[in-house]
Amino acid sequence: MQRFSVSVDDELAAWIESEADDRGVSKAKVIRDSVATAKATGLIRGEDVESTDAESMLDRIKKLEARVEALESAGVPRETDESTRENLITAFKRQLVGQPPTKDHVEEAVTRVFELLLDEGKLSSKKLREELAEDFEDNYDDKDSMWQSTQRHLSDLDGIVKPKRGMWEADPDAVDTKTGGFENWNE
Repeated sequence: MQRFSVSVDDELAAWIESEADDRGVSKAKVIRDSVATAKATGLIRGEDVESTDAESMLDRIKKLEARVEALESAGVPRETDESTRENLITAFKRQLVGQPPTKDHVEEAVTRVFELLLDEGKLSSKKLREELAEDFEDNYDDKDSMWQSTQRHLSDLDGIVKPKRGMWEADPDAVDTKTGGFENWNE
């Protein structure tokens, strides 16, 4: 990997910092992702791309994202009774047996994320990081390292989905409440 020094205006710097904070990643990661996206979509300003073309495409993307979010019911939490909720949480925990994360406090944090998403619907990485910090930050240097350690496991687990960058949502239908991931336990 090569290093570059880049100067950006204050508005772009504020956006990079905000995006990094919202996603719980480094500023360098935001910049790498942005450059990769620009390359993949062709939205790099240059002689062959007018800034107005890129801006109109970005406006269109924002409108489409808003429509998708509205269609996904904007994070309205699904009503579950207490016994259904407890069954879901128990089944969610069973899938963690013998799988990463292997540290108890990370397992508890991942489970807490699932509980929060079940109860509150869609939540941002920033909100989840704030919610977890009070109970789990003592195990880490800071909130960011706590969140990095926790969130890297979320995408691999049934019951938690990431509908868009920086957002998380519970998917109760994906949790195996019948066998809890132990369908081959006796084989």
